[in-house]
Amino acid sequence: LGKVPLVIGMPVVITNNFDVGGGIVNGTYGILKKIRYTCDNAERRHATSCIVELPSPVGQPMSGLTNSEVPVIEQESRITF
Repeated sequence: LGKVPLVIGMPVVITNNFDVGGGIVNGTYGILKKIRYTCDNAERRHATSCIVELPSPVGQPMSGLTNSEVPVIEQESRITF
């Protein structure tokens, strides 16, 4: 397998401090709402960003989002077993 499957509606955990003042911090739980992909030459999709709905409002929303939705950008992580 080697990859984590992403499914709209699945619970997710924020693993970085994106906006400490706004409450988007490491350990924050949310629900995956949208995923944005790019495709490589072999037509494989790679997630570049997503929208996560948090259980409580986080302040001023970005354009096109509700006050409980936040964008999360791509970050590479490697896990070795």
